[in-house]
Amino acid sequence: MLQPENNVCCRNVTIIARYVEQILGSDVLLLDNLPYPVEYLKDEHNWIPLGVYSEIMGRAVALLKDPDAPFKMGLSAQELESWGAFKYLQRVFGSVIFGPIEVYKQVEKYNEFFNRTKDLIVARAGRDHCYIKVKFKNGVNPVDDFASDAFIRGILAGVPAIWHLPQARIEEPLFEYDLKYLLDSVGGTKMEIRDNKLRVNGAECGREVVLLSEMEKNEPLFLGQYRDIHAGDKVDTFKVGILITIDVVINEKLKLKKGQIYNAPYFIYKISWQPLSFWRKIYQLTIHSFISKRAYREGIESQLATIRNYVETLEDKVIERTKQLNEARTQSEYWRGKAENLLYAMVPQRIAEEMVRGKLRAEELEGTVMFTDLTGFTEFSRNLEPQQVSDVLTRYFTAMSKIIATHGGWVNKFMGDGILALFGLNGEPGYVDEAIAASREMQKAMNQYTWKMRVGIATGRFITGEFGAENLRKYDCLGHVVNLANRLQSNAESEEILVCVDTYKKSADKPAFGESRKINAKGLGEVEVYPVKLF
Repeated sequence: MLQPENNVCCRNVTIIARYVEQILGSDVLLLDNLPYPVEYLKDEHNWIPLGVYSEIMGRAVALLKDPDAPFKMGLSAQELESWGAFKYLQRVFGSVIFGPIEVYKQVEKYNEFFNRTKDLIVARAGRDHCYIKVKFKNGVNPVDDFASDAFIRGILAGVPAIWHLPQARIEEPLFEYDLKYLLDSVGGTKMEIRDNKLRVNGAECGREVVLLSEMEKNEPLFLGQYRDIHAGDKVDTFKVGILITIDVVINEKLKLKKGQIYNAPYFIYKISWQPLSFWRKIYQLTIHSFISKRAYREGIESQLATIRNYVETLEDKVIERTKQLNEARTQSEYWRGKAENLLYAMVPQRIAEEMVRGKLRAEELEGTVMFTDLTGFTEFSRNLEPQQVSDVLTRYFTAMSKIIATHGGWVNKFMGDGILALFGLNGEPGYVDEAIAASREMQKAMNQYTWKMRVGIATGRFITGEFGAENLRKYDCLGHVVNLANRLQSNAESEEILVCVDTYKKSADKPAFGESRKINAKGLGEVEVYPVKLF
């Protein structure tokens, strides 16, 4: 007997599990007694068959007692940071200057990292709308993946939130579902078509229609236009669908809505959103990264509000005074200076200067990488309101960032409740011992919190530069040393600091370390480490 294909990525399971945990406080019952271990299902690099994924989705809906849960789970993905370690879509989200359309244009590429059951293709796009065609692969029946329709719509509807825009509106005029099979499998009811009229449970609720296509890139494209079947039509020469003419509630899972067309060659999502104005794009470009690292500056909310109000006022003035080119030129210079000032506040001076000159190149540096992560924070934050969690983390990140900066380090990014910091970017001597001193001071500062911190420190050569697609680039670091620091952190105990052998050898303060030991680091094998004595 053939084994089912593993065609659904466990990144989808992570999105479902995070939402269930947020609502119910635990996801224990969600993944119990399945053909795969829980650890396998929560590893976003793994894949499972569609049947197992459908079982997990069904369990989630039953546990939550909410038939609309699939849409809400998809919508929660960005807010709960449940994309997985690679954060494929969030790399696109970093393109704050272009707006939602640039994200939607990438949907075909990023769909490959989430499932192999269907293809998503942008069929047509405009400034504030697009059409996405969803076509299931051969051998996969769309009805067997029924819940994913709402799940995907939820993910796509949440995209504009990255720019603080309202949720996107999604219309679905065409469905690839075989209506008879759908009603039988999901609705538990029968249908019949007589004289081109659809009857469900004996009541007329639709009719067969001819689907009309438009030409797009020299190919026919069905977007939901149709005409009635005429006498004498040879229906076998047309694409025929079933138009729903009145709303029909089959059960809590399945509702037929007026205007929907079933038995179509594929699904069509018509997505529309509020567009970004020109000056809001400038606003996004200059401060989006600053907002994401607001822990660097106290009192940032009032400053951002001032800038935001100024941009909104400026947009109105520009519309009213389009002929005043000199003023517009002056404003452009102002924003350039503002952007440069913010850039110098966010990255080391040498890096910022190279960015401004447009000469920043990828390079290999010798330095020290620090990874931190919290233990017990999830339990601590479970009963807090989202804003309370944000406030607590802001205070924590601010305190830790000050310690890191005092010792010559630079915070590269915040990851959930974790921190990635780099030491030695400016070539200053003693960066190894500064990193160790910073980690000890950070652990000492943890006495004021109810949760604990793990720290991993690795020293060596790593690559820095602007990474990403041509228009979607961010300053970042990568390499073996970065991975090693992360593995040391994940293998450390609560309140422990682990360093690699090279960090130990290059430190001038050998009494600061305890006895060495061996750990089995995932993907790296056996690694010798040294714990740092705290106080």
